[in-house]
Amino acid sequence: MLKNITIKNKKLLTALVFIVPTIAYLIFMQGYPLLNAFFTSLTDKTIGIEGHFIWFRNYVELAKDPIFWKTVSNSFVFTISAIIFKLFFGMIMAIVLNQKLALVDLWRALLFLPWTISTIVTVLMFGFMYSSTGGIFNTILMGAKVITEPIAWLSTPAMAMISVILVNVWRGTPFFGISILSGLQTIPTEQYEAAVLDGANDIQKFLYITIPSILNVILLVTVVSTIWTLNDFQIIWVLTRGGPVNATQVFSTLTYNYAFVNLYLAKGIAVSVASVPIIFSLIFLVTRLIFEPNDKS
Repeated sequence: MLKNITIKNKKLLTALVFIVPTIAYLIFMQGYPLLNAFFTSLTDKTIGIEGHFIWFRNYVELAKDPIFWKTVSNSFVFTISAIIFKLFFGMIMAIVLNQKLALVDLWRALLFLPWTISTIVTVLMFGFMYSSTGGIFNTILMGAKVITEPIAWLSTPAMAMISVILVNVWRGTPFFGISILSGLQTIPTEQYEAAVLDGANDIQKFLYITIPSILNVILLVTVVSTIWTLNDFQIIWVLTRGGPVNATQVFSTLTYNYAFVNLYLAKGIAVSVASVPIIFSLIFLVTRLIFEPNDKS
């Protein structure tokens, strides 16, 4: 009996050794900054001046601000559009790279390259290519007689949004492609061979074998990329500063404008806090979709 108690105590001690540092990290490195940000958003603090508690006035003002609601709309358009295209092109990339190709390792390295390049380098490169004078996009389109005059890629609301989405998709697609490729390589070939014997065509194999087998990978990659995309700052700020006329203003750029351009720190934090429920809902939903089937089994 005493020996069993000693073994249980050792197991409990071992568990605590691993759990306590994790809990401490979550509390001090994530929980405290989040709570501190929330309480700061309940004040009228500006940079350099002590704030006073004003409860939810910042949130009420945001709810009445048409620019904030424009920002919410832009954030959803930017994020959803970018995720759809990244998933689509990433899936194609993964399927192609999963085939037996000559120099396949080289193609995988080259297609993964955009995700490894510094974001600021990518943005500056695209900024030059979008230029109305000497930009490669206008040069190619005008040379092919598709357009007769340069397109103002970053100067009109619709084109500015399309342009920043394009940069995000170019940069983020390899993350989807490599992640989905890793999932494809775990699918046993016997499943496809059995499906062929049953008379399944390529579309049926894709819908009934490939997609179910990598669904968890797709969900996880999608939610991670959604969080990153929803918080994207460098691409939009460097290219458009949230303009023209707030056409590309998203949560991160509006936060920066309030907090560091206009020095309204508390109001800027309130914008970011307002996006937390969206991110939390995504994480909660995907976690349930991934782990709930395993719990039932």
